Amino acid sequence: FAASGSDFFSFPCLNNMAAAKRKQSDPEAAKFVTLSNGVKMPTILLGTWKSPPGKAAEALKVALEAGYRGIDCANDYGNEPEIGKTLKQLLESGKLKREDIFIQAKLWNSNHRKEHVRADLIATLEDLNISYVDSFVVHWPQACPATGTDALIRKAYTAPAEEKSMFPLAADGRYVSDNECHFVETWHAMEELYEEGLAKAIGLSNFNIAQIREVLDNVKKHKPMLLQNECHPYLQLKDLRDFCITHDIHLQAYSPLGSKDRPSARAGEPELMEDERIKAIGAKYHKTVAQVVLRWHMQRGVSACPKSVTPSRIKENFEIWDFELTPEDMAEFDRFNIGHRFLLWSQTAMHPDYPFKDDLPRDFVVPTALAIPKPK
Repeated sequence: FAASGSDFFSFPCLNNMAAAKRKQSDPEAAKFVTLSNGVKMPTILLGTWKSPPGKAAEALKVALEAGYRGIDCANDYGNEPEIGKTLKQLLESGKLKREDIFIQAKLWNSNHRKEHVRADLIATLEDLNISYVDSFVVHWPQACPATGTDALIRKAYTAPAEEKSMFPLAADGRYVSDNECHFVETWHAMEELYEEGLAKAIGLSNFNIAQIREVLDNVKKHKPMLLQNECHPYLQLKDLRDFCITHDIHLQAYSPLGSKDRPSARAGEPELMEDERIKAIGAKYHKTVAQVVLRWHMQRGVSACPKSVTPSRIKENFEIWDFELTPEDMAEFDRFNIGHRFLLWSQTAMHPDYPFKDDLPRDFVVPTALAIPKPK
């Protein structure tokens, strides 16, 4: 949210909290947030991670018909060309204006070197058939998997380093890691893209508080406008949220409904969508667990990117504007915060900038990479 007023004693954190409370009673206003640079961003964006080939395009069409006005993309998902083809058709038909959809993309880990950052975004713009993105975020703080020698684009699969895929492998089956590259260098290149107008807003993803502070301490001109991190009732990120509010950085949740279907799912993990306590809250409003959780995010001032390729669920995830959780409901959610992170991606933990080392066991050994097959 943008800070309002110019009084010396006007603090972004207080302004943001007040704005969030005002929006709760105004359904149309609640559908958007305003970033620190004045850019309006939808509160709910369609997530596309794990959207399989042939499904992402149709999901976008369904979402737009349901009222969505934002989509969260990334080149490592392998579906940007499919999404771009649909965007081109909709824009050329006149059914959609470019300014009516918020498109977010991400800088991949293999392209953190300052000389590779622009090439990463240009490839995304070409694949999406657009001239700018509304938001461009650094996907992870660590330059891993990465070789540091080439801009690695469009090959979203694991392969030996010499094949120059986006997931380069060393001889031992682990990711290649560019340990000499630091995210502050990357951020300076991101600022240049913002100055060029290729991105209307720039931000971070999967950064911890210390890493965000390091970026803030070293910006040349433009600080991050948003932070996208895993966030849900089991991982509420209260300290991180407060930090972002204080520094006028908008917090956006990926995997806002948990991430049961991810490739690296671990046995015995809690299942958020089956939580009987949240089902009980939903029953009071005749709403599903997903709808209640997304409403909880919104009332905390956190936007969200729920992913689905099922038409009924895509529509359901956007039907959260006709009810409001009570203060007692919101307080009940505090009891669900167990600090469970679904997405560790520990296969990249050999890099010094890996952000979640505190979540790893003391005797942790970096495992071999997850296999991502080459598309046929």
